[in-house]
Amino acid sequence: MNNPAVLISGAGPSGLMMAAQLAMFQVPFRIIDKNEDHTTQSRALVIHARSLEIFDQMGIADEAIKQGEKARAVNLIANGKRKLRFNLEGVGTGLTDFPYLLILEQSKTERILNDFLATYGKSVERKTELIDFSDNDQGVNASLRHADGTIENIHCDWLIGADGAHSLVRQHLNIPFEGRTYEQSLFVLDCEVDLHLPTNEMCLAFSDKAFAGFFPMTNGRYRVIGIVPEELESKKELEFNDIAKDFAAKVKMNISLQNPHWIAKYNSHHRTVTTFTKGRCFLCGDAAHIHSPVGAQGMNTGLQDAYNLAWKLALVCTGKAKEKLLDTYHDERIIIARNLVRTTDRAFKFVTSKKPAAMFVRLRVLPLALSLGVPILEKIKFVRQVAFRTISEIGINYRKSDLSKQDPESTFPGQAPKPGDRMPYIPDKKSLKIMLHSLKFNLLVFTGETKHPDIENILQQIQHEYFDLLEINEITLSSETQSVYKKFGIKRNGFYLVRPDTHIAYRCNSLEFNNLFTYLGLYFSKKAQ
Repeated sequence: MNNPAVLISGAGPSGLMMAAQLAMFQVPFRIIDKNEDHTTQSRALVIHARSLEIFDQMGIADEAIKQGEKARAVNLIANGKRKLRFNLEGVGTGLTDFPYLLILEQSKTERILNDFLATYGKSVERKTELIDFSDNDQGVNASLRHADGTIENIHCDWLIGADGAHSLVRQHLNIPFEGRTYEQSLFVLDCEVDLHLPTNEMCLAFSDKAFAGFFPMTNGRYRVIGIVPEELESKKELEFNDIAKDFAAKVKMNISLQNPHWIAKYNSHHRTVTTFTKGRCFLCGDAAHIHSPVGAQGMNTGLQDAYNLAWKLALVCTGKAKEKLLDTYHDERIIIARNLVRTTDRAFKFVTSKKPAAMFVRLRVLPLALSLGVPILEKIKFVRQVAFRTISEIGINYRKSDLSKQDPESTFPGQAPKPGDRMPYIPDKKSLKIMLHSLKFNLLVFTGETKHPDIENILQQIQHEYFDLLEINEITLSSETQSVYKKFGIKRNGFYLVRPDTHIAYRCNSLEFNNLFTYLGLYFSKKAQ
């Protein structure tokens, strides 16, 4: 397949997710990477609930959980004294099937995604690099350099730049990457740590001389992250002893670092592209946004960039949707990226600032406030859920998207899921959850206790005209489904249209479908008559 529909440049997590999704949709693609193999370094460590839900749709969540470690708690230490232990067990219960943080090294995540591709007979073309391309209304002409130095010229319909923070695709398109680089450098170290804590608990340590984070890994080691001391800023590469020799004294803890596996120094940035798309080219992951590691959001956000784009691109490539659908990729993901960069920037400045006021808040005010407030907040379900929705990314919505619409004559109770929201979690409703593993849109039709005879004809018409696009699922009101009706804010009847990525596209609190036909006609193609 020399000339695929889609060329993916870069086989990190976001590029692999894009390839995996296109494989599921049976869209012809090629994925290339200049490296000889996937990373063997731990790098990104946390898989959040929203990413695990995506993995679950793909059938690989169980494998990720098997290879990972569920974080049990996070501890806060100030000047060597533990001020707080926040229990993470079941913090997201009732919101998702994955109510926890999963510690899983990026090397393992990439291996799982590579194995998934293999089940579809696909693989990454290694030691193959995109060196040049041009695009026009008919597609993209790209030049690839292989390991032996030969140049291959190919044509594809679309190009995906998942090629990292130094993206050639982004640079070639002259897309601004707005933001800046922090003055402070960070070190990342994987080693054994005598932390005197259970091995499945995280720890954040503050002192008047240093900041460090400790994150348990699955092989008995910890990920240690901190600020590079000023006297080491001039060194391009760090050695283990540079950090370990006086580490305990700086963090004021009875601690030792041993048996290093990997250490790296890097500059932290906060940057976002001005656009995720240009012509027939798209950016995702680090090619589109980079930020500090606070909150462990980076890889997860890149995975979800690809997840958002893939189904849209697949529908366009297979003739089921109009190209204007692709405009919503930028519109939806740019808001997420900007919010993420802004919030992580504030958090990074707080934990690294050397200003006396900031240090006083970190070491005195924050520990006291948390020690008083967290025990109370742990007991307030609403507060726990808000916090979990934010960090786990299940709270991300696309309410401002042109794809998110409501019937103009409809009203819903305030707690009902809105267009753009992620599909609400329905525990123990296995048939409904299985239905949403489809690669199509799902039209959930709440028919009430008895279905009006005319509705059957309308549904048959929708199914006939959009057979390749959506599946219709009728939900009759009964004692078993009453809770589902309530969850969706349906009193008698109505319907929700759910996107392949399980976000809500359209809702109506009646069985009037004329406006739905208009909505579908804006973006999607009817089945060939």
